[in-house]
Amino acid sequence: MKKIDWDKAFGECPEEFHNSVNSALSKISNREEKNMSRISLKKKVIITAAAVMAIGVTAVAAGKVASITGHSYLDDMVYSIEEIQAESDKENFDVKYPETLGGYAFEKGLVGEGDAADEEGNKIRDYNFLNLDYANGDKYASLYVEPIADITDMPEDKPCVDIDGTTVYTIEQVFKFVPPDYEKTEQDIKDEEAGKLVFSYGTEDVEVKTMRQVTWEEGNLVFDIIAGDDTVDMDTLVDMAEDMIRA
Repeated sequence: MKKIDWDKAFGECPEEFHNSVNSALSKISNREEKNMSRISLKKKVIITAAAVMAIGVTAVAAGKVASITGHSYLDDMVYSIEEIQAESDKENFDVKYPETLGGYAFEKGLVGEGDAADEEGNKIRDYNFLNLDYANGDKYASLYVEPIADITDMPEDKPCVDIDGTTVYTIEQVFKFVPPDYEKTEQDIKDEEAGKLVFSYGTEDVEVKTMRQVTWEEGNLVFDIIAGDDTVDMDTLVDMAEDMIRA
């Protein structure tokens, strides 16, 4: 199986962004590494890019946490909402997980282990997080619940909506997925410098996709819902957040 050099996968981005990549990869790639029969390499890169958004706009932006690493195991996967609810209750998260969110049905979930560290690599916290996958046909989105609100900040420069007094931030980022030997055009360079594009290296073909995410806090928990690909629109993610908040 081909492996990607994730340190080089996202081009000449700021160091903080590469820290974000490593954080996201620890949550998603490690789990999917044993499940490649169900997911293509290209899809894996796209999923990773989406997860990068979640860490990049919260933990790294905070100035408190420079990196978050973690891992989870496919053997720990559960396939009923009752089982994932029980796992969450063991962590004392005091969160109710609906069977459906925004028309998407619960498919599977698990508990992962995370580590938060500062810029010098000093460990700030060990913690467990919940990851739930919801699907609607071939469309899907992932919910992450992490007890890190006290060491991260919300992306207050991003658009937001109010849901019953909870501020939900909406984030979109355009990614250009390219082969490892891709050479940027002049327009690519201009778009990257203007912040219009983030380059991701490792796919066989060139594709441009808009990745979407919503994020909010409740107590010391940070919630992220990340679209699996650009077929899931922002209104759907907001609807999912609304169902989660009102559960």
